[in-house]
Amino acid sequence: MITLHVYLIPKAGKADALRAAINDPWISTMSEQPGFVQAAMLTPFGDDSSEDIELVSYWESEELRLEWVARPIHDEVFAAIMENAETVSPTVKTVSSKWNV
Repeated sequence: MITLHVYLIPKAGKADALRAAINDPWISTMSEQPGFVQAAMLTPFGDDSSEDIELVSYWESEELRLEWVARPIHDEVFAAIMENAETVSPTVKTVSSKWNV
């Protein structure tokens, strides 16, 4: 299993539009893809001055995630993210351990 971490900084005045675009169409479409497990949107804890967002999505494999990225629909739904984000910085990590406590 792998995770994709996408760090986003919204353009000035676009934080609400960016959060909305993350929910739909990006995550709503991503969640229908083969290999998608789950996703979470993370925002700063107790810091009203920051509008930075981290999106973490879990995938069964990097191969399945890359198949999603290669589909034309990916670019279509990601356009709304690019339209509202000042910066987008992705990184992929391997899930080496997990716990269901």
